[in-house]
Amino acid sequence: MAVDWFRKGGDVAFKVAKALNRAGLKTELTIAGCEPILDEPIPDFVKPLGFINKSTAQGKAKIERLFSESHLLILPSLADCSPIVLCEANSFGVPCLATNVGGIPTIIRNDLNGKLFDAEADINEYCSYIIQLFSNYAEYKQLALSSFNQYQSRLNWPAIGKTVRDTLTDYV
Repeated sequence: MAVDWFRKGGDVAFKVAKALNRAGLKTELTIAGCEPILDEPIPDFVKPLGFINKSTAQGKAKIERLFSESHLLILPSLADCSPIVLCEANSFGVPCLATNVGGIPTIIRNDLNGKLFDAEADINEYCSYIIQLFSNYAEYKQLALSSFNQYQSRLNWPAIGKTVRDTLTDYV
């Protein structure tokens, strides 16, 4: 879910999905927001949807359907401030795989609502984590529930507003 293929790590997400399929873990990569830029024809496991306008009822419903059908959100950004899409994914109990850059570590906490990887991480690091996670359904289920709990407790506008209010009250 991004409009800038390379800055948001679309190339990395593609390589991860390709490697997982080669390793025998059937993987589908759904891309919303942009068209993939690949040096090869788009494989069957890649589902590009283009831009989805979530300010329309139809677009919002489509994005909600995508989250409800997803197991993970991968956003291996090279640079990012605070991608709200991570919070949105967690609101559906979807854990996020992202890079340890910019403001992302303030959203994603390892093994609570996803996993952070170094920007230079090898594709195999992502694949090993994903394969291990899906080899143990109870572990994946716990991470999904914990992702939703992180959304409920700190990654929504009322919780953020309360945190800001409490912080400002401490300084006044």
